[in-house]
Amino acid sequence: MILGVVFAAIDLAPSLSHMRIAILSGPQDGRDYALASRLRKQAQQRHGQVANVATDGDAENLQRAIDTKGRDALFALVLDGLDYPSPDQLELAARLPKRATIYILGPDADKLHFIRDLNGLRIGIGPHGGGTALLVREIFKSRHLAEVKPTLSEQGFGEQVELLKAGALDLGFFIMDEDAPLIERAVRDGLQIVDFDNAEVLTRQLPALKITTLYAGHFDAMKLLPPVNRKLYQVDRLVLCHRGSSRSATTALLVLVNAAFKGFIDYNRITPNDTGLLESPALARFVHDNGPSLLDQYAPRLVDFMPPANLLHYLVVVSLLLNATVVWHRFRLWRIDAKRLKLEERTLRLFGEHLTMAEIERLQPLPGQFSAADLAVFDDIIEQTAALRRWVRKLSLSMVAPMGAEMLYRYQESLIHHKLAVLHAFRDRLRALGGTEADLEQAGV
Repeated sequence: MILGVVFAAIDLAPSLSHMRIAILSGPQDGRDYALASRLRKQAQQRHGQVANVATDGDAENLQRAIDTKGRDALFALVLDGLDYPSPDQLELAARLPKRATIYILGPDADKLHFIRDLNGLRIGIGPHGGGTALLVREIFKSRHLAEVKPTLSEQGFGEQVELLKAGALDLGFFIMDEDAPLIERAVRDGLQIVDFDNAEVLTRQLPALKITTLYAGHFDAMKLLPPVNRKLYQVDRLVLCHRGSSRSATTALLVLVNAAFKGFIDYNRITPNDTGLLESPALARFVHDNGPSLLDQYAPRLVDFMPPANLLHYLVVVSLLLNATVVWHRFRLWRIDAKRLKLEERTLRLFGEHLTMAEIERLQPLPGQFSAADLAVFDDIIEQTAALRRWVRKLSLSMVAPMGAEMLYRYQESLIHHKLAVLHAFRDRLRALGGTEADLEQAGV
């Protein structure tokens, strides 16, 4: 009854109680910080712990992810398409299926039709160290924009909108959610959205950029804002970690992200990895298995130091070793029995092959029955039988002996012990037959 109560109280449902991770998100008023807060709440519901670490943006996230020095529970939210420093120290842990949208706003944006029209313009690229600033600088490094020489400046998004309204900036880049309230207010206040006729040329140079359509009336169907369809760029948001991060921590994060985003697994399966970073083994296994494996759910710490593939190898090796010990055990038993029988044959040749050990035990020696050479052989048989008994005792106590096989060695030891007792008793009777010890030595006994 006590055992029944104990087992009934145990919750065998998988949880994230082993989860202790930190996510480098971004500014507290940004979308990435809100996402990390959402993941933190989901982790708490599953008994896990997620620390949402506010930062100044993607630049800080990347640097801190690189400087973790083996702390494998730190993850960073960044944009795709950046110039990742020390790519050999980073891994792609996840690709979020909800892309960020790149809005290019300006008071006279409708007058711009081609990418070359950006030449000489005053362009705001968001806050310093943020993902927008980093990605826009990468965009202007591309071959198609090499001859475009705009004047780039960095400021907060709110300030950037005010500078656009005041005419201090010609254009402003904003990488946000498609329905970001800031963008909607800016469009309602008269800022226009850039729509390049040749927008596709950048996607060939920068695979991280994808083309999407913002349909007319997206922000206001009655006032028709925007008035016509617009082609916009989108970019994926990534979760990066330090190279060699533990599988248990990465898989726990993937469980949360998979619950937060519908289609997460399929999106990571069909989207090629053009980041230049290695994909985390945990992500590859998670996608292949369509979720966490049984070991990831019920023995997460085990897979950290013994991956399932290696675990199978270890099981095979252990099985082979156990079978090898059984074979070695049988071989030793065969050698013991062979040596015992050989000593018995020497004994019977000495006493007569028509006798048995039981008869030798009752046999009374006769004067002159054994020569000096026979007595030397007799002593040698006793000495080798005693050595054989010591060897059998050592083998029975060996760690290599399979469990339960000790009785087989004990049986052989009992046979050898009985024979040794018979030989010792006969030698005592043989000595008593000659009288004194001096007479026995003179007679060679």
